[in-house]
Amino acid sequence: SPLGGGGGGDDLAKSPHMARIGNSVYHDICPGDPTCRQFGFTDRAGTPTPMMAQSLLYKLHSHNQKPGVNVNPELFREVYTSKYNKVRIYKVLKVSKKSRKWIANPANRDCDAPGSWYCVGNYPPALDELIANRTSFKQLEDFNTKRTAKDDEYNREYMRRMAGGGDSGGSREKPYELDFAPASKESAEWQDSPLTTKLWGLVHGNKIGEFRALIKMNPNVVHVRSADGRGPLWWG
Repeated sequence: SPLGGGGGGDDLAKSPHMARIGNSVYHDICPGDPTCRQFGFTDRAGTPTPMMAQSLLYKLHSHNQKPGVNVNPELFREVYTSKYNKVRIYKVLKVSKKSRKWIANPANRDCDAPGSWYCVGNYPPALDELIANRTSFKQLEDFNTKRTAKDDEYNREYMRRMAGGGDSGGSREKPYELDFAPASKESAEWQDSPLTTKLWGLVHGNKIGEFRALIKMNPNVVHVRSADGRGPLWWG
C-alpha cells in the first residue's frame, strides 16, 4: 500500500479533503459537520487535531518519524521508504483469507461481456454491513437520479460552510485552508498546500466573492506562493 509523504502537497496535506469526500458517503465520519473541521491541523506547524492523530493515514505517514506515532505492527509492516520520505510503502498483514478467496473467484466479478477483460470487482460479504450505510454519490450529483431533501440540505450546508458561513447556529466559521496562510509577507514559504489549491480554484473559477471573503478573514492570503513561486496575484 503506497503512501505519498513529505512536502506541502502530500497525502497528509490533502487528507482533510479526503475526509470530506468520505463523509459525503458515510455521514457518521464527521456527524453534523459536512466539512469535517475536526479532522485536520491546529496550526501551520502541522499539529494534528485529536481525530487526525488517531487516523490510520496520519500514523502511516508519520510512523517512526514523529514522537509517539507508530502503526500497529500486527497489521502493517513498513517495507520501503524513499530517501526523502516522499514515498512510503507498507505491507498489509492479516488479510482475511476468506475474503481474498471470494474476491479471486471470477464468479464474483461483473464483466461487461462474457469473457471480457474488463470486469468490475465487488466488495466481499464481510463488508456488507458497512456498505449498506453509505450514501451513493449518484444521490448527490446525478440529476437523473431521485434525490431526497436530506441530500440537498447536506449539499447546501457543505457549500455554505466551505464559503466560511459557519455552522447552522449562525457562527462564522473560518475555512480550514486559512490555517496554511503565512503570518506575514516575509514569512511566506513556497510550498503547495490546501490553501494554494483552494486559491487556484477560486481564481480560475472566477469566484471573486469567495476570494474577497478569504482576504477579509486573513489579508496574508495574497502572499501565498505555491512550490513554483506562483500565487493568486500571478494566477489572476
